[in-house]
Amino acid sequence: MTRNGKIARLPYSIRDMLNRQLHNGEQGTQLVKWLNGLPTVQEVLAEEFEGRAISEQNLSEWKQGGFDDWVRQQETRAWVRALADESA
Repeated sequence: MTRNGKIARLPYSIRDMLNRQLHNGEQGTQLVKWLNGLPTVQEVLAEEFEGRAISEQNLSEWKQGGFDDWVRQQETRAWVRALADESA
């Protein structure tokens, strides 16, 4: 599924850092503040969303979509690595 929200439009490296922070249990309020403070995020928001900041609602929607996808991808990668280790 192609996602098109504010967070989905951010560069992969930022989304990956965000997903890792979510996975580590960091709080949404802090993450929203962190994201909105990044120059690259500000550029994307200015270009594609008339400068409207990322909100906690945006983050909540990301958790239920893009983050869940990321978690499943990480689990699949771990499973493939384990399989490769067992077959070696």
